[in-house]
Amino acid sequence: MNEEDPLILILYNEELAIPCGEAKDLIALQDTASVAVHLNEALASCGYRTIPIAVRDSLEGLKESLKPFSPETAFVFNFCDGFRGNNKAATKVIRLIEKLGFKHTGSSADISSLCIDKGRAKERLMVAGIPTPSFQVYAQPVGAYRYKLPAIVKPCVDDASIGIDLDSVVTTPEELLNRVTYVIERYHQPALVEEFIAGRELSVSMWGNRHIEVLPITEQDYSLIPNPLNRILSYDAKWVRDSFYFNNVPARCPAELDADDRYRVTEAALRAYRAVGLRDFGRVDIRYQNQIPYIIDINEIPDLAPASGFPNAALKAGYTYAGMVEHILRLAMQRERWQWPQLTLNSLSPQAQMAQAF
Repeated sequence: MNEEDPLILILYNEELAIPCGEAKDLIALQDTASVAVHLNEALASCGYRTIPIAVRDSLEGLKESLKPFSPETAFVFNFCDGFRGNNKAATKVIRLIEKLGFKHTGSSADISSLCIDKGRAKERLMVAGIPTPSFQVYAQPVGAYRYKLPAIVKPCVDDASIGIDLDSVVTTPEELLNRVTYVIERYHQPALVEEFIAGRELSVSMWGNRHIEVLPITEQDYSLIPNPLNRILSYDAKWVRDSFYFNNVPARCPAELDADDRYRVTEAALRAYRAVGLRDFGRVDIRYQNQIPYIIDINEIPDLAPASGFPNAALKAGYTYAGMVEHILRLAMQRERWQWPQLTLNSLSPQAQMAQAF
């Protein structure tokens, strides 16, 4: 490496407090900074010059942090999923770096905005004829629910299972409005209410642009949870290490699916990836019931912590953690026709070369 080599700016959000929600939500918010350390180490081990850049309190602060760098010689690995505890602010970050001329990994600001808003994303899926549970968005805790119960109530523009616990699944109109009230008042955003699909929960990690590669499918194993209405990937199941659900809802990869089921799930995930316009990489979460793959979430920046779903799926496909991170970067560089370093087929990993052959 030398000073003429390109820089990889690893952009992430550093959270010190939460503006709303539950105190424990900070665990998920601070995970991004921890993952940035792993991303930096991975790319450095592949020979890249890297500089981590934290997004803290303001876009002006980020602009100042980026001033020393040129879009001609610096490429952004974007792992910023908001700032100051605001998931929607991720879109503002992308708009800023794009306005400054920087090329970056991952989806555009418009696509990020679409995926963050679960209601809008589901509308896009419905227009494309892709199965997704029936839903209703509540800006206020009033009005009758038009679809079947039970239903699950979620914050409309948050991710990482924030705001989701065992009380999120409701079976009566009274429970529904109580939970809608909780989400609106505690999380300062609309509540998404969708029909609860009591099927298998699958995650499909994918990457690529012109050619999209589907990685081995993951399933959340709820076999130790007797109540079907409690079989959800709650916040505790995902983040609270000493909780019952964290220790009793393992992820299985690859999921045990026969050829027909795997085809249905894969096709639905691919259609969703294309329908919203994901770039470089992403993950689609599915509830699979009666041979119908219902899309329940689209993640434009999935968790990349070493033990999380996307890296584990990549590992099952033969990629080391560093190889996975570099592959995401290379996909973005190729999409942007980034000429520094010159990208040739020979410069790619064996896995990437195989992907280019299709």
